[in-house]
Parts: sequence; C-alpha cells; structure tokens
Amino acid sequence: MKSLTVLQPGLFLLAGAFLLASCTQTGVVSESTGGQTGGVSAAGGTTGTISSGGATSSGGATGTTSSGGSRVTGGTTGTISSGGATGAGGTGTTSSGGSRATGGATGTTSTGGTRNTGGATSTGGTRNTGGRTTTSGSTAAGGTAATGGTTGSGGTRHTTSTGGSGTGGSGTGQGGGGTGGSTGACAPPAAGSKSTNPLFTDQFAADPAVMVDGCTFYIQCGHDEAAAGQNAFVLREWFLLKSTDMVNWTKVVAMSLSTFKWANANAWAGQMIKAQSGKYYWYVPIQQASDGTMAIGVAVADKPEGPWTDALGKALVNDAFEMSNMGYKTASDTSFTIDPTVFIDDDGQAYLQYGGFWRLTTAKLGGDMISIDGKMVESTPQGYFESPYLIKRNGKYYEIYAAGSNPATIDWATSSSPMGPWTYGGRILDAFPTASGQSDAPTNHAGVGLLGGEWYIAYHLSGGANTNGGGTYRRAVAVDKLAWSGDKPQKVTPSSGMSF
Repeated sequence: MKSLTVLQPGLFLLAGAFLLASCTQTGVVSESTGGQTGGVSAAGGTTGTISSGGATSSGGATGTTSSGGSRVTGGTTGTISSGGATGAGGTGTTSSGGSRATGGATGTTSTGGTRNTGGATSTGGTRNTGGRTTTSGSTAAGGTAATGGTTGSGGTRHTTSTGGSGTGGSGTGQGGGGTGGSTGACAPPAAGSKSTNPLFTDQFAADPAVMVDGCTFYIQCGHDEAAAGQNAFVLREWFLLKSTDMVNWTKVVAMSLSTFKWANANAWAGQMIKAQSGKYYWYVPIQQASDGTMAIGVAVADKPEGPWTDALGKALVNDAFEMSNMGYKTASDTSFTIDPTVFIDDDGQAYLQYGGFWRLTTAKLGGDMISIDGKMVESTPQGYFESPYLIKRNGKYYEIYAAGSNPATIDWATSSSPMGPWTYGGRILDAFPTASGQSDAPTNHAGVGLLGGEWYIAYHLSGGANTNGGGTYRRAVAVDKLAWSGDKPQKVTPSSGMSF
C-alpha cells in the first residue's frame, strides 16, 4: 500500500537510483477563477488587509497601515500593505508530516512500470511512493478553438462577451473554479496603480488555486510553517486571499487540519468552488490518520471565509475507493492521491481531477458535489508531473500543470473534453532556481483566473526565486498578468508586481 510518510506536495528529489517526489495542488478554473494571495494574518486567525505600501499595525482592535510598522500580533483586524514591512513570519513549528526521512530507501520507479511501495519512512517524513507510473496522454496536434461559449457563475449559467484585448487576452471562458469569471462588468484596477510580488511577506504560502466570484478574485493556498533551515514541508492550515482590484489584498486563515477529524497531517494544495446551490466546496489533499496515506477530503461553507465543516466525515477519494472504482488490484497500483482541482462546465456538470507522479485522474462529481458519478479515468497530458488546473476558454479546455519533475515547469495542453485526451501546447513558467542548502529541488504550482476581462496567473516563488528568507520549504505567492495570442497562453516571466 502507499503508506509512506509524505513530503509536501510539489517536491521531487532524484538521487542515484532513488526517486522521491511530493506534489502540489492545482485548481481547476472556469473563466472565473478567483483567488488572491496577500495580506498579513494576525495571530489567532484574524484578518489582514493589504494595500500597496505600508505595513500592519501591531495588535489592537483594528490596525490601519502606515509607512512601516510590524505585523499584527493580536487583535481582531490588521491592515497591511502589499510589500510592507515584513513581520516575524510563520512560527516554523513542525507537524507530524511533511519532513523528509534522512535515511531509508524510497521505491524507485520505471517509466510505465510499477512503483515500488517499499522504502523505509521516518516520522513526519518520507512521502509514500506507492502507485505505478504511466506515460499515457495524447499529444496529437490540432484542435481549433470554438468561438463563443457560456460560463456558469456558481451554477447559474450566463453568457459572456468575447472579452477585451489587452495583456489579459480576449475570449470567453471559465477560469477560477467554474464560477463563471468576470469578462468586463467589474471595474478595472485604478489607472497608475501597481501591485507588489510577492503579495505578502510576513508569512510563507504555497500552491495557489484561484476562484473568481462576482468581482472578487480569491486565492486559496497552504501556509508554509517550516522554520528557517528546516528541510521539510510543514503545512497545517490554508489561507484565503482576496482582492477586488488586484492591488489591495486581505488574508485570513480560512481552514485548518482540525476540520477533518480523520486526518493528521499535510494541509496540501486544494481548490475551492462555488456550486449551483450557492454553497462553497473546498477539495483538499490530507493524510489519513488511519494508515498514513494521502486522500482527498471536501469541506462545505456558506461563504468563502467559512466557517468550514467536513462535508462527509471521511475521504471522498482514497486508495480503497480508487481500487473499487477503477478495478486496481492493490493500493500500489493507484495514482498518488494529491492535488485536487475542480471545475464546473457550462452545462452544470462538475469535474474533479487529481494526481501526482506523472498520472492524472479525472472524475465526474455528483450533483451533490460530494460524490463521484460513474467510473474515474486516467488521461495524462504530455510531461505531466502534478498540480493540474483546468480552465475553459472559447469552448476549448486547457490543462495547466507542473511538468517534468522538480524543479518543474508550468506547461499547458488542450482538449475538446475535460476527460481528455490532451494535446500538448507549450510552456507558461520556467523552473525556479535551486536554493543552496535545500534537500529538495524547488516546486512549481499555478492557477489562473479571469477578472474584468483580464487573465491572471497565481503561482508561488520557490527555491532560489523566493529571496524573502524563504526557499523550497518557505514559499511566497505572486500574481502576474497572463497574455494570450489567439488560443495560446503566452509565457510569463515572474515580476516584482503588475502595473495598471
């Protein structure tokens, strides 16, 4: 069975004959993928608002930003500017999962072969390498984008205009959790305004997914809590970041591992979506306390900020379910159950995708959003490693994903169906440089969304790209514009911020 101790999603280590990988999440987006990162979080789950310039107030009922200052250490609400003074950052405590075992073998993999489920694990340490790898996926050329198309906003379908030009590109589509996206009805960022990357510097965060709901851009991401010098992925809670102008951001701790009584570690990459019922669902990969394997849980809330409750009281997808649904004989045959992404199509059908170690699994969700409808299938794009993110634009489906192995790139592929097969398209983000003193290569993870006719990509700075005292295990979330040339997303160069 795949019961290895797990490393944080999005990591991959190749040493001699041993292969160790951990994966990040990605979120499926419909033309309205929202989600932002940023802001300072006050201790105790308080809200931090980010604006350009300034820093957070130190405690108190409400802190207004000023030029300088320290992050909120208490109180109910703190205001912070994007790019303000850095605070003490995360606590750096460790949890019972995520750190790598310093010894013990992990199972090696062969292309298309069966992954060795053996390998010693240390407490809190080595990721389960269970599951066989495949080299499936269609790479046939061709496929023209359909014109027009409608997007559903939280289950209510509405038509979208063809969108403006500009750096965000034109075209209709779904980006950001299937909530429909905003193609131009929302006010654009103020002329002359400028955002700052990373979105916030007081704490570390990783694996952004996007949801656009109305005129608000949301980013869901995990909280990297590893201490300085600690070579481990330590994540026990998820941030929710939001903005209406892509410059000023707020940040709250929206959900933690304690929401799922059956899980004990690894608050890894997940994604939120607004369903047709108006309720919000958050799909996350977490470690099952019963056997130490990764599984996908789902929480439900009436608003993005929560409070969130466990919708099932158990895993939606785990090794046992994959075996019964897909006919696998052993747990080691299943894919690595991480990085869920969710998408609602124009007809209201919801899809769930997940998987690491070069395998992508796709399923239809039931109308209740907490069940699997029918058989799940594997259809893996060329070069896929982990972190899938699904959007729809001009009638064509785009898979955006981490490719190769860590240090991974962000690549894209297209299909006429969310179920695949996929035609490879190209690259969006290059791999990040390796940081010295890190046990693992830098990860890569991205989500995209459409707000006010402009496409944006959220990603994390990892390894040597995160110079704010971070690295592979202490990452930082950034957002840049995503331009299109016809039906092709253009390559993005990480910037210090966006100008409007």
